[in-house]
Amino acid sequence: MLVRQHAEDAAFLFVQRGRAFHGQSWDEMQLGRTDQRIAGNIAGLVAAGKTGLEIAAEYAETVGGAGEVFALAVTAFAQGSAVEFTLAAGLGSPAGRKGLSGALAWTEPRVIGPQVRRWLESGEEGLRFLGLVALSHHRSDPGAMLAGFLTDPAPEVRSRAARLAFELGRVDLAGHMLDLAAGDLWSLLALARFGKGAGPLYDHATMAEAPVAELALDTALIAAPDQARERLGAMLRQPTTRALALSRAGVTGDLSVAGWLWQQLDQEADVDAAQFALFDIYPLDPDLCGDLAQRPVSLDVWLKAHANDPPHLSLRRKRLDVLRAGFRDRATPLPDWRRTRAYPAWS
Repeated sequence: MLVRQHAEDAAFLFVQRGRAFHGQSWDEMQLGRTDQRIAGNIAGLVAAGKTGLEIAAEYAETVGGAGEVFALAVTAFAQGSAVEFTLAAGLGSPAGRKGLSGALAWTEPRVIGPQVRRWLESGEEGLRFLGLVALSHHRSDPGAMLAGFLTDPAPEVRSRAARLAFELGRVDLAGHMLDLAAGDLWSLLALARFGKGAGPLYDHATMAEAPVAELALDTALIAAPDQARERLGAMLRQPTTRALALSRAGVTGDLSVAGWLWQQLDQEADVDAAQFALFDIYPLDPDLCGDLAQRPVSLDVWLKAHANDPPHLSLRRKRLDVLRAGFRDRATPLPDWRRTRAYPAWS
């Protein structure tokens, strides 16, 4: 049935899209084409009316993944349908919340605005959390309300409020972050952006699990590149943090480490991390650099072989550029690096 295919494809493409966000292969064009395909499948669900909504709800209930909840929520928002069952399908699991988050990012503010305002005033912590998620995705500033959310009884609401303050550049709220900073990534990120030091962020990267550790270290290196050699050196000496440190050795753009990274390609355990760091330094498309697996004679030979490759602005590079801009201008909202213009889906 065509409508079922729309639901399955929308869910699959959403998950594929999410996995590509932090990688080095996809660029703006690949993201835009995928978004066009998602939009086409969502349009099919919406056009199917009640049947489309019921099929999306069936998949959200039986499969329950982020993609299925995303497809259901976007369809419900677009049809102006009641979303209570959508929330029930999504709030109960991390995957469901990811799907709801994606749906709020996908849907225009004018469509979700009235519901978001109700959620922000709700007595249910899950709804307050979703309200902040929506504000975060659309870079909407709730003004004085945000300080109140930083003292919310629910830890996840406080953390999401800290993330929103970080993204909006709300330097005026730096003092509120000090009480939240112990163990909360977004409070540490905000404090670093607001000029309160990146040391705790470096420390957090050594203790957290991926992907939190990766974001913490990326941001710490951008906030305090003068500490990079000492901090990365210490992490490289520890087996538990070596791969992470090696993979982030290119974040600062320091060309002097490129030769050393090239040498690490000789170590089987270090190959993936060293390649990742090299692609952070050089704007090359990994998909066009299959020769790296055969290990060219030298770094210079490899670079010359790809001298005429088109510049590759990966989604990861876009994200790092946005973070760098945010630390240059601490009081300006961060652009949403995941938004892109539309490209033909099947060209």
